[in-house]
Amino acid sequence: MFLQPDQEPAITPQAALKKVIYVIITEDNQLQKDKELTPPQEASVDIYKASQKAYNNALQHKKYQILADLWKNCMNSYLTVRKFLGHPNTCKLLNGWDPLMEKKNIMLLTEEWRKKQPTTTKASSNNSPNSQKQQFQR
Repeated sequence: MFLQPDQEPAITPQAALKKVIYVIITEDNQLQKDKELTPPQEASVDIYKASQKAYNNALQHKKYQILADLWKNCMNSYLTVRKFLGHPNTCKLLNGWDPLMEKKNIMLLTEEWRKKQPTTTKASSNNSPNSQKQQFQR
């Protein structure tokens, strides 16, 4: 099947879904231009979304011991995406979720979690040579 010179090729729905177009808006909220993302940029957007989901899951299940590390991952991917989309569009990706604003919540939650954790003190008997030998034998 050959196309006429004025005829455009048909695009499959899968190919249409893969073309992600983000609108970059200036500070005046005027339409500046459409920007088509490259595959590495699309991958970094997907990583940003996945890291935010992991962070929310840990927050929902109260896994405070890993919350700070997950936030750091979110922050790193946020900074990467922000380089090519800008701050307003990056926040719009996740319905206004901003890792910069989330940092205060993390600090409070991890402080409370650390206060609730029992302090573990090792008994002096664990420092004896016999107990160290038993640890190496296991």
